[in-house]
Amino acid sequence: MKTEDFLLTDVVDKAENLAYLPTIVLKLMEIISNPDVSVTEVVGIIKKDQGLVARVFKVANSSFYGRVKKAEQLTEAVVTLGLRGLKSFVISQAVKHVLTTSGMDDNTLWQHAVKVSVAASVLAKELQRDMVEDALMGGLVHDIGKAFIVSVYPNAPALIQQKAAREGILYYEAERKLLGFDHATVGAMITEKWNFPPRIVNVIRYHHGEEDVKNASADSLALARIVKLADMISNQYDVLSQISADARLEKLGKSNVLDLSAERLERLVEEIERTWVKECENNLFS
Repeated sequence: MKTEDFLLTDVVDKAENLAYLPTIVLKLMEIISNPDVSVTEVVGIIKKDQGLVARVFKVANSSFYGRVKKAEQLTEAVVTLGLRGLKSFVISQAVKHVLTTSGMDDNTLWQHAVKVSVAASVLAKELQRDMVEDALMGGLVHDIGKAFIVSVYPNAPALIQQKAAREGILYYEAERKLLGFDHATVGAMITEKWNFPPRIVNVIRYHHGEEDVKNASADSLALARIVKLADMISNQYDVLSQISADARLEKLGKSNVLDLSAERLERLVEEIERTWVKECENNLFS
């Protein structure tokens, strides 16, 4: 297929017209956008889906929220998450649904999203504590545009990977050459229409670069840089684990979009590795 055979409008239109998200998730996204929504209203919707109830309890009782005593009532669990945490939870459920039903043969998109999410939260705890929750969500959602593209053009990922390998360029650069657009643009356009928080939309839009930055706050760009580094560490991890400490530091230095010292970056990578193991055991995002 030629570049002119791929249309950005086709991808965006299909995402708007298809029922990508479960009705209950859409309803939750709608009501929690209202700052005056009551806990009773939220609980009433969540109770309709026992799978959702179980996941709310799992997140509320996780180490992330640090409850002394486990929540035993759904109302307790919802209060623990709070409105901002609930927004993050609903976004995570929406993203998981999209990434695991996109038409890919396995769950590699979701697995990568979880790894980047965990890595971004570790970086944010060290660098920008007020962004930890947004970093967690930004990591989950950053590649959602890939799922939309594959749902319209199933053969596109293989063609993009072939072009990237053949020309020695990055995946998103190959997307731009082959498709005429990339997954960051697609994901940002669609999630903006779905009323995702602006900072999360900007993570998607700028996680590969800050070219043509428009109307993005300093906070948005700081969050995007955290997710970008988390994405780079996650993508390079298999290589990093096989090389010496000196070589690892040199390689990470080339990806250091936050201008961290080599020692600090190395320490953060080690913490990311430990947290990946812990969250894998907890299965927090399942």
